[in-house]
Order: sequence, then structure tokens, then C-alpha cells
Amino acid sequence: MKKIVSFVFISILITVLALTAVHASDYPSWFPDDPETFEDFYGTNLERVADEAGLFTASEKSELTYLINQVREKYGYDLVIYTDTTNYGFGPYDETCAINFYRFNGYGLGAGRSGMIIYVNMDPEDRYFSVVGTGDVETRTYNYNETIRDKMQPYMASGQYYEAMKIGIELIDELYDTGKITEKKTIGDYLGYSAIASVVGLVVGLINLSKEKAKMYNVRFATYANDYIVNNSFRMRDLRESFLYRNVTRTLIQSSDSGGRSGGGSSHSGMHSSGGGGNSFSGGSSRF
Repeated sequence: MKKIVSFVFISILITVLALTAVHASDYPSWFPDDPETFEDFYGTNLERVADEAGLFTASEKSELTYLINQVREKYGYDLVIYTDTTNYGFGPYDETCAINFYRFNGYGLGAGRSGMIIYVNMDPEDRYFSVVGTGDVETRTYNYNETIRDKMQPYMASGQYYEAMKIGIELIDELYDTGKITEKKTIGDYLGYSAIASVVGLVVGLINLSKEKAKMYNVRFATYANDYIVNNSFRMRDLRESFLYRNVTRTLIQSSDSGGRSGGGSSHSGMHSSGGGGNSFSGGSSRF
């Protein structure tokens, strides 16, 4: 009987430990026990490059951290890079894991916890990266999120993760500074435009040349000068007009100044968004 009781007790203990282990593996250590009652806080001594997926060398991580700290000091907005091998089941191909990491670790600066996070999920079955913003930069993130990801995408797809992050930081720096991201033209772009213009000009020139050539179907060499004269094409008429009188009337036009002026005007429209304590986020994801 004692053996049976001991066996049952050990079975229950193993089951409890297994369930605890499964629960612990479902969520990361930074995820709160009760998200419903979680209170936002400002974290201290936080990593600006939390590379759980091991994508960067020590020197690359140090350089990225330096660049991020420069951005934070210049604008008073936060910035963090977070990589992992899973999104912990927070949702396939979305920004939930990035948002949870940012909020539950206490990232963000200012009253609105303003800042952005670049998140990379290296799960082979659901590999993607996200760019998410909150606080005073939420609207900017919403407007230019796709632009940032499009610039990073080729480097992410080719495995150049360090280069992709540097481009992301550079674009976010511009976004924090001006509120927008301008399209920069390269030498290749201008050469491409020149090539296109040359081809278009050549095609248009050939078309016009063929049209003019078609009009010259009746042109032929002539033996005598008279051959160039069209019969009955030159006629002379005796036309005369006579004026016996001339009457010219002049009227003084009075100038007047009404004193009226017309001018132009301008209108401006803008939009402001607040992070609401870090609870409102805007962002997007891209597979690579």
C-alpha cells in the first residue's frame, strides 16, 4: 500500500513540475505574472541591443549600442534592438512580442514613453522583423514604418543583419530629427534616369524622322529648273485701295488707384499623437 501511495505522490509531483516547466518555457522571464495588473515603469541599465538570437559580434553590438545612445541623447526618444529565436507564441508575424518586450522591460523616455524598437524573430518557421514606435513618435512611425522596413529588407534577406540595423538607426535618426524620411538619390539612380531619357529621346526622334520621311514620297531629281515650278501656281492680280480722308480720334484715359491689394495665403494641417503612457503603438512587420 505504501508503495502505491508513494508512486501516486511521485506521479503527481512529476506532473506538477512538468506543467510548471511548460508554463515557464511558454513565456520569457521578463513577461509579468499578471499583465492585467502590470504598472508601467522606467527601467534602468537596460540593454539597447538585446541580442538573444546571437546575430551580432561583440564589436558590432558595441557599435550599435553607441549609435543608439547618440540618437537617444540628441532627441530624448528611446531606441532598442531586440532579437530572439522565438516570439513566445504572442502571435505569428506581428508586433506583439516587440511591444511586450518594450513595455514590460520599462523602455521608453518621457511622459509618453516615446521611442522605437526594432525586433527580429529568427524562428525558422516564422522569420520576420518589426519596427514599432510609441509615444510622441507613434504617428511618425505609422507614416514611415514601411519605408524603414523597405530599406532594411535587402540586407535582412541576405543575412547582413548588422548593416540592416545601421540603416534602421540612420533612418530613425532622421525621423526623430525632421519627422519624416526623405528619399535619397544615388549615382546609380541618376545614371538610370539618364539612360531612360536617352532611350526615350531616341525613340521619339526615330518616330518623327519616319513621319517626315513619309511626307517626302514625291521628291525626285529634276533636269531643268522649270521642272520645279507647279503649273498655274503663280497668279498676279491688280488690286488697289484708295483713301481720300483720314480721321483720327484720341481720348485721354484717366488713371485711378483704388488702393486695393490682393495677396496669397497658406494653410497648414498637422496631426499629433500621444503614446498614452506607452499603451498605444504603431508598427509593421516584414518577412525575410
